Amino acid sequence: MNTANQFQYFIVTIFIITLISCTLKAKNGLVSNGVSTTKTTPLTKAMHTLKNKQLSVTILTKGAELSSIKTDSLEYLWQANPKVWPRHAPILFPIVGRLIDHEYIYKGKTYPMKQHGFARDRNFEVVEATKNSILFKQVSTAETKKIYPFDFVLKVAYTLQNNRLIIEYTVKNPSENEDLYFSIGAHPAFNCPLETNQKRSDYELVFDKKIAPKGQINNKGLFEGDSLLVFTKKGIIKITDSLFNHDSFAFNPNLFSKVTFVHKPTHKKYVSISFKNFPYLGIWSKRNVASYVCIEPWYGIADRKNHNKDFTQKEGIQKLAPSNTFTCSFTIEVFE
Repeated sequence: MNTANQFQYFIVTIFIITLISCTLKAKNGLVSNGVSTTKTTPLTKAMHTLKNKQLSVTILTKGAELSSIKTDSLEYLWQANPKVWPRHAPILFPIVGRLIDHEYIYKGKTYPMKQHGFARDRNFEVVEATKNSILFKQVSTAETKKIYPFDFVLKVAYTLQNNRLIIEYTVKNPSENEDLYFSIGAHPAFNCPLETNQKRSDYELVFDKKIAPKGQINNKGLFEGDSLLVFTKKGIIKITDSLFNHDSFAFNPNLFSKVTFVHKPTHKKYVSISFKNFPYLGIWSKRNVASYVCIEPWYGIADRKNHNKDFTQKEGIQKLAPSNTFTCSFTIEVFE
């Protein structure tokens, strides 16, 4: 073989080796469409499970979304039937609810923002994980600043304690000179009925204190004034097929801090949601067809139908000073 042929053979060999190497990396998730990614590890996998003797809990990396709360016999969380409602328990950030025309104004500039914000559709990084707890993080990027011109660090912690799941949200403003405006909330959907031999109308929502309604979210997703909801004297909402005909309900829970799903025929408690100090609580389900009810603690609310779109004047908006941190938490308690 002469020198020219040797050189040609060498080039072809190098090309084949490189091609094989890239193919193997792509199969392992190291190269995808020209973008470097991380090989799947326990901290980057699609879902994560916390488990103890009472409960098994699963959380998705996408949106840090709670996707399952199970005992040995029952699944308590809605399983995201795409024909009805394709989510389990999305995290609402940096807005709660819907904006007028899906947009807001900040410092004279108009920004687009879909209902409930973008955090639920972005992957979170897992900061740390143990058998009974996990901490997720999402931060601002050049892409998020196109629709939300703020620096932020959002952390979501899940901690399993006996028959309770504690969910904590932390928002940090890393800016040294700009205030951070945001809302944050939870949207967990609970199976209702919880057992196959039951009906949704067998259930009622029992509040820990007698309460009064705050207001109504209309079928355009905007916040109205007076609520159409009527409570019994004991602070009970009866779950009926017509309850959500006008969409969802929003409350100011200054007078209460817990709601419990109770099966009326047996008086059995199934699950309680505790949300002390949250300024708003939403209750929602798709009308008629859905076998779930959402109990939603919020720091924020949908635009009022007459709002001027100014983000800094939005009802329920949180203002976080530079370098400061905001924290809130709620608890889901399961009864067997």
